[in-house]
Amino acid sequence: MNPSQYIFLLFVGTFCVYGLWKISSLSWQTSTVHAKASIQFDLSIPASSPSVLRRFSNKTNRKIIDKGHRKYRGIVSKYMLELYHRRSDVDIVRALEPIRMSGPTKDGARILVFSVPPSDSDEALEIAELLGVAGSILRVRLDYVDDSGSCRSRKDESWRAFNVTSAVITRSGSVVRFRVYGRVGYHPCGDGPILLMSYTKMRKKRLRRSIEEEETDESDGPRRRRKNSCRRRSLYVDFALIAYDEWVVAPPGYEAYQCSGKCFYPFGDHLSPTKHAIVQTLVHGALQGVEGGSKPVGRACCVPTRLAPTSLLYLDASGTLTYQYGYEDMVVAECGCR
Repeated sequence: MNPSQYIFLLFVGTFCVYGLWKISSLSWQTSTVHAKASIQFDLSIPASSPSVLRRFSNKTNRKIIDKGHRKYRGIVSKYMLELYHRRSDVDIVRALEPIRMSGPTKDGARILVFSVPPSDSDEALEIAELLGVAGSILRVRLDYVDDSGSCRSRKDESWRAFNVTSAVITRSGSVVRFRVYGRVGYHPCGDGPILLMSYTKMRKKRLRRSIEEEETDESDGPRRRRKNSCRRRSLYVDFALIAYDEWVVAPPGYEAYQCSGKCFYPFGDHLSPTKHAIVQTLVHGALQGVEGGSKPVGRACCVPTRLAPTSLLYLDASGTLTYQYGYEDMVVAECGCR
């Protein structure tokens, strides 16, 4: 073999070795890319799986629901809670917090400013009192330049109330001011000074018959033996379920009752049917089995015929904490056929 052939073979061999090395390097890089891609793909699978998305969606929905169904979290006057729990028979009581409180004046008083909301046309102011924890308010004067007299007060073990009815009635505009002496600073626990406005509803004598009496009436033998199944049944309303807990402070729920059952002729006296209900039920019975009728006639319906009030502590439309002894038309008292 001459030198030229030897050089040629050496060149070819070197070229082949280089080519093999290059091919192996490319295949290794490709396998690495595939491995990385597979790892990334495998890692991305759990994040997009239905179960994980479902869990994430449920958590998000719970946060939204909890945020929308938040209970009333404001500070509630302790006196108003006591008023509700002892079921005072005052028609309506509104508790107003001061919109402004001044610093101590030269004579040591603080000026409390209240904004009095307008009352309904069927409400008459009975008494207005500035109330505070016993020992915190010592004296109250009307914020008039020429008035040096003090308001009369009543007190018990926990509270002291000053009669300011005349100042509220003779106020100019919606704002009323009082000069208050004592410890009337910041009270974070719902026992700060409030202006109590007690109203009487100008209407017919309200129904005071208790639900217990209604239940006793319903348990009488003759009424339960009637053919008609229309009667009052239990229905407990949870205010949180219908988002009423955002403005109703107390109670958390109540027994509203409901009317259910069918009305058949003849009606019982306790169902107090109207003449129209009697006629409609008779027509319904007469058309049973008659062919070619234009429109079906239904029988009379079992509906509430008398509603009773219940006591509520709630925030009214202006945001004022209000106690109402008889919040109208909340409880079914009697059922009948209509």
